[in-house]
Amino acid sequence: MAAVSSAHQQVLDHLASGDFYSAHQKARTTATRLLAPPRRNPLPVGTVLPYDKKAQEAAELLWDAARKLLENGQTGSGVDLGVMLVEDVWTAREVGCGKDERAKLIQLIALTGPAGAWRKTLTDAIFAWSAKTGSGAAGDMEIHQYLGETFFKEGDYHQASLHLLVCPSQDAAQTLANVMFEWSKLDPENECGVGRYAARGTLSYLESSFILAARTFLSHFLALVLAAYPTLRVVSFPYPPPSSPLATSTSAPPSGDEIVVTKLASLNFLQLAVRDVQAGVGEAVEKVKVGNEWRAQRGAGTKVWQSLVGKYERQVPWMRAPEVREGLTALGEIHFGLKPQRAGNPLMDMMASMFGGGGMGGR
Repeated sequence: MAAVSSAHQQVLDHLASGDFYSAHQKARTTATRLLAPPRRNPLPVGTVLPYDKKAQEAAELLWDAARKLLENGQTGSGVDLGVMLVEDVWTAREVGCGKDERAKLIQLIALTGPAGAWRKTLTDAIFAWSAKTGSGAAGDMEIHQYLGETFFKEGDYHQASLHLLVCPSQDAAQTLANVMFEWSKLDPENECGVGRYAARGTLSYLESSFILAARTFLSHFLALVLAAYPTLRVVSFPYPPPSSPLATSTSAPPSGDEIVVTKLASLNFLQLAVRDVQAGVGEAVEKVKVGNEWRAQRGAGTKVWQSLVGKYERQVPWMRAPEVREGLTALGEIHFGLKPQRAGNPLMDMMASMFGGGGMGGR
């Protein structure tokens, strides 16, 4: 271990003697002193101080003390120093979430454990910091993935899904499939209810434009479902079918792709929805007759999407729920440029009808 300062050593001595209160206070006051701006030649207000030797010393002290306090069951004190590290050092000095920072934080999260609200206090600070330093709008994705896997092991499927849904990696998508499948086993509808759990992962990934993650999730989820409930399978066929003009299109999905038709309309819809979103508004192909010959025409993705949603909304009851319809409308706007219908103005509609004009709803 590298030599430490005398102040750092005092913190270690307090910890070794079991005087955790003094260790916590000494770590805090020493870090505050190290992070203080220069008294001579003060910098202009708003200037970001550098991540210099003193700031790095403060960071190492806070992390080491937080880790050892957590190892000794002093969760509140350990988390307090962890938050100080994130907010007063890395956020204030605009330090990014690199490999070393991430590894240290994951260790602190692991030591904090699930009891109480301490882990959330720490991770809220971590995600607020990492979102500001270019690690993703929701915070560092690798830490989200670690938390998702942790919550899954703890049996908290809801929290696990929230963290995994912001991660577009294949590993995160496969873990999410495991999460949603295990969660679906608790549903009183048994295999008849799995479509809702598939939709939570698939549609949420698509809304974030994580198309490959959506495909990975759904493929893995389907494999789990069909292994557990083999009677749900009806037939599978290559996609796109060889006779389809999309099969020879440069935008065709990779060879080896297939659609598995099941007895659940919801699972069939989700598979087709992912393919249509992947093809996009300007890439889907349909055959149109021009003179005496059939030609491939691009730009049919929008029409396919509208047809899919319209057809399966009639077959799948939960797709008619307001929140699901809102999500499908958002997908249509994001991926196909479909503008949602503007709600009519009841007062204007009434006035128009009174004076012989048409209602304004739906324009």
